[in-house]
Amino acid sequence: MTSSTKTPKIHKTLSHLVHLTAGLALGLAGSLAMAAFPDRPVKLVVPFPAGGSTDLVAREVALEMGQALGQPIIVENKPGAGSLIGSELVAKSAPDGYTLLMAGLTNIFLPYVHKGLTWNPVDDFVPVGLVADLPNVIAVNAKTPYQKLPELIAADKAKPGQLAFGSAGPSTPSHLVCEMINHQAGIKMQHVPYKGNAPAVNDLIAGHIPVMCNNLGGTLPYMSSGQIRILAQTGRTRSPSAPGVPTFAELGLQGLDSGLWVGIVAPKGTSDAVMRPLRAALAKTMALPAVKDKLGKLGAASLDPSLPAFGQRVAADRKVWDPVLKRVDLKGN
Repeated sequence: MTSSTKTPKIHKTLSHLVHLTAGLALGLAGSLAMAAFPDRPVKLVVPFPAGGSTDLVAREVALEMGQALGQPIIVENKPGAGSLIGSELVAKSAPDGYTLLMAGLTNIFLPYVHKGLTWNPVDDFVPVGLVADLPNVIAVNAKTPYQKLPELIAADKAKPGQLAFGSAGPSTPSHLVCEMINHQAGIKMQHVPYKGNAPAVNDLIAGHIPVMCNNLGGTLPYMSSGQIRILAQTGRTRSPSAPGVPTFAELGLQGLDSGLWVGIVAPKGTSDAVMRPLRAALAKTMALPAVKDKLGKLGAASLDPSLPAFGQRVAADRKVWDPVLKRVDLKGN
């Protein structure tokens, strides 16, 4: 066979190899482009300091949710400005599902506190699902004479503005719950903001402040040790973790049926292909009896993680809190 007769066969073989290589390359590129989410660890931003109830709840849920998702979920604390800093960081992150936020009731408060925001703390996120409800309470140092909430109210009415209450910071739920009590009871307790619940609790125990509003989980251990007294709690019913503490409604104060709910959200624009596995992993996590038990020990009640439940909760809280936030003077707080 001459070289001239071999040439067409060589060209044909080379052409076949080129097409085969191109096909493999396209297939590989396609498989990489369609790689299943997630293919690396996911970050869950908590917009509050480490050690608080929101942080502890986030860490319990992240551990189990990461196992359900097939990738670790790393909790990262970004506190400040009543949850504004962490919330804004996530809102402006790439909508790829790798940066999530432990959002909550504070996101509803933020537009009233920080005027002129260029983003929306509620509408610029898409919900993964609700996680837990953290009842809020009003507590006093155990050495104060106040055994019941009506006694505290009567003391402030006798000397308006003489009592001070601590909170986790300006416009946080602990601040605004006490402001709601002021409004509903017609009293004038003065606000002393702290950088988180933990330092405020420390000062309450030490007697530097007589009163504090806080979430139940962050307060309950100190009631058990006899260092503080919890006078009332939010919610429609008493928490199983504190069955001896009456609700505000039982004591005649309205507007405090809702506690500090928390839930996981992603930046607006995150695709359904990413949201589906996230929601499935959260639903699987929240169905675990062990998770419900662990949340209960933190003073939290697990919530329905479905999308309708998330939307209903946000709508209900906006209806309850919008009128209050318009009336409460947040300037200088």
